[in-house]
Amino acid sequence: MKINWKIKLGIILLLTSIAMYCFAFFALNEHEKVIFYLVIDFAFMPLDVLVVVLVVEGIINKKEKENILEKLDMIMSVFFSEFGTEFLSKFINISNKNEKINKLLKDLNVWSDKEFNNFLKNLKKTDLEINLDLDIDQRKEFLTDLKQLLVENRGFLIRLLENPNLLEKDTFSNLLLAIFHLDEELERRDFNRDLIESDYKHLTNDINRVYSSLIYEWVNYLYYLKLHYPYMFSIAVRTNPFDDNASIYVNES
Repeated sequence: MKINWKIKLGIILLLTSIAMYCFAFFALNEHEKVIFYLVIDFAFMPLDVLVVVLVVEGIINKKEKENILEKLDMIMSVFFSEFGTEFLSKFINISNKNEKINKLLKDLNVWSDKEFNNFLKNLKKTDLEINLDLDIDQRKEFLTDLKQLLVENRGFLIRLLENPNLLEKDTFSNLLLAIFHLDEELERRDFNRDLIESDYKHLTNDINRVYSSLIYEWVNYLYYLKLHYPYMFSIAVRTNPFDDNASIYVNES
């Protein structure tokens, strides 16, 4: 339908242009002027194409990309509000030996732009690992909690993955894929039985993949809020899962 409409419009415009040139050529007897302006018009066509393709189209594409990224930021906000922050808390509660990273992220409310950028840059090079040196009962409890949380939010996560705009943000789409892989691994296991060590190590690798990506997206999301939406950044740091003393209540005393 769209192609036919464009072809029809092109034919109409082309015939209109030819008719006007013919009128000027035959009816007004301005042969030399018509030929002169026809040549000038053809001479400017490459410049017109250059301006439209390189400048106008570039501006349009940039605007479209900005709109897509803005929608992605809204998706990120929903993700962490509905699932991501609670999911991250599961890892924080069990990672009692990750004091360095926990203490670092506890104070991100006072980070400068440089500190945010440096952390994100370093995290891209080196993945974070969660300490899962747990006894048998702790393993079962932790993995069962993760499994239950993922099952409860599976529909929500699937709806996020269906969003075509996610193709513009590789890191977040990779996080969702890692979460779905972990979900599948956990769902197929019966945690009433004892896990053999090699299988537990395999699950630990899957968990670490999710953990590192999740922290990257969370910090990146908070940095975006800090730059563009300070009021949303405020509530995010007041509910910081890395801060044991975090409180939703504003206390400026």
